[in-house]
Amino acid sequence: MPEDVARALDLARSIAAGHGYESAPVVLADRSNLVLHLAPHPLVARVAMATSLARVGIEWLAREVEVARFLDARGALVTRPTEQFDAGPYEEGGLVLSFWELESVREVKVLGEEAGRSLATAHRALADYPRGRLPSWGGVEEARAVHARALGRDVFTDDERERLARAWAVAEKTLASASSRTRSMQAVHGDAHLGNVLSSERGAVWTDWEDAFFGPVEWDLACLRSRLDLFGEDREAIEGAMGAYDAPFDGVLLADLGLVRNLQVIPWLALFAERQPELLPRMRARIAALTT
Repeated sequence: MPEDVARALDLARSIAAGHGYESAPVVLADRSNLVLHLAPHPLVARVAMATSLARVGIEWLAREVEVARFLDARGALVTRPTEQFDAGPYEEGGLVLSFWELESVREVKVLGEEAGRSLATAHRALADYPRGRLPSWGGVEEARAVHARALGRDVFTDDERERLARAWAVAEKTLASASSRTRSMQAVHGDAHLGNVLSSERGAVWTDWEDAFFGPVEWDLACLRSRLDLFGEDREAIEGAMGAYDAPFDGVLLADLGLVRNLQVIPWLALFAERQPELLPRMRARIAALTT
């Protein structure tokens, strides 16, 4: 077991025990976040792993807990911060984590139609979320910083650097014009791909709200479409989700934001590859897909 994972397990076990919940943590997922089931309790610890290399402090995880509670109170299908004790976030020894209710996951895969309807419901609820509680275009602003970090680590070839520079120039024009092209500037998920949906007994449950920011709903739909538009992947599920999304949006802006979404993901893949080198081919494929 990697040392950082072992430390995360020990910290989650210790904090839960301090609240009276002795547990034997089981790894449910290990990607940008380490997700642990605190067996035998219906509790989950989410520990920031690769994301903590770029994100300092606990503000972004505190936003996740707050946004999820806001949505849950309004009937949106989202993962729920635990009510058994303080959900956090907690920061200790360079690790940041929070605690959530365990979802009863179905064996059937996430259905695209369910995910699309669930996202539209969340967006309608988020239209009332206080604007000042979230950063504007937070995920994109952060991507600029992560991109600069990757440039400093010589991750990209000279040709890739040139491709990225040209694409960012186009992306900046899209970002500058977005607010005049849509009525939907509001709180959004920020990373709304189908990998962030759980097939729960409650339905399609959206998780990972740590990237929530103030922007257009077209951004979330660009995230949703990205794998299909770039690589032709998950066609049935994504088209099903888009078809079931029953809220208004601007299709041209959505298409333009597809480029921005790709540029946001690329530096994060470079960062995640520091723990998972197998992600580098995916990063290079995304760069190759830049056509500007």
